[in-house]
Amino acid sequence: MKKLWTLLLAGVVLQACQKSDDEPSGPLRNDLLKKTTGPAVVGDRMEFAYALGTLEGQLKEVRVEATIAGGTGTGFSRYSWYTNRNTGVDQPVQTASDTVTTGAVSTATLLGGENQSAVTLRYSYAPTEEAKGREVRFRFSGTSSTGKEVRFESPAYRISRMDMKRTLQLTDGARAYVSIADMAVYTKEEVERNNLAAKIDFVYLYRPTLSGFTFGHAWVAPSRSQYLSDISLPAGLTTRTLMDKRVDVKDAQLRGTAGFDVYIDDVDLERTTFTHASDYAFGLTADQGAFVKTADGAYTAYVYVNAVNNTGKSMTVSIKRLQLN
Repeated sequence: MKKLWTLLLAGVVLQACQKSDDEPSGPLRNDLLKKTTGPAVVGDRMEFAYALGTLEGQLKEVRVEATIAGGTGTGFSRYSWYTNRNTGVDQPVQTASDTVTTGAVSTATLLGGENQSAVTLRYSYAPTEEAKGREVRFRFSGTSSTGKEVRFESPAYRISRMDMKRTLQLTDGARAYVSIADMAVYTKEEVERNNLAAKIDFVYLYRPTLSGFTFGHAWVAPSRSQYLSDISLPAGLTTRTLMDKRVDVKDAQLRGTAGFDVYIDDVDLERTTFTHASDYAFGLTADQGAFVKTADGAYTAYVYVNAVNNTGKSMTVSIKRLQLN
């Protein structure tokens, strides 16, 4: 049992942890790892691994209290995970009989039994609109059957002011009208029916060539009318949206790819200057994108291209957006 306890706690590498209130030589020990590295954005989750081990009795319960209540999806998993040495794949083992989240407090009741002397439970926290721009802390604690208790307090984590929307589907001639303010894509009929012309920042279209040069997948602001001359646009589209196409800017949260740790954060959208921006971006392919600033100056965004389809004349995009005023 001592060997198992030692290996479990040694396997959890401390990352940005503030303090542990247990005795260094006590029989009940805990440790904490923040697994996610990107910005804490509404629509995504922060993930932690909380490790607990005892040399006396069995583990009984783990608990965490957040300083700001999380949204749907906040709470402990019932499973611990271990890496299969033969396959290298993480596999689950149920270690909690029940998990409950009420308000800002999440608990997990452990299964117990003779082998329940060490566990690592995963805790997820879903930031809410209320938490935007604020700091959140977490106080983890664990108890054993002997009545011992340990606590671990995390540092403060700032919740991003950005909004995020993933996997929006764009189709040339159909769902082609993009609104950064609404983080949505509309058809011509929807724009006209709901009087949305002032909210449309750019139109998506696909043309292999245009005016004799390679064009491809493109976003065109209504102000660039010469590129939209073959389209029957909704009435009232006049917006001049600034776009700065980038082939070198990627984002793991928008990309949705594990093991990729480059992110766009609030400061990136705050400091983008648009000095050399235009009101269109063409030749877009997967894994590229553009910084976008709305004509009214209310928002800056990064629109990322997840995928393109030449045959279907379509594109999948994801957006991070920051409100400026």
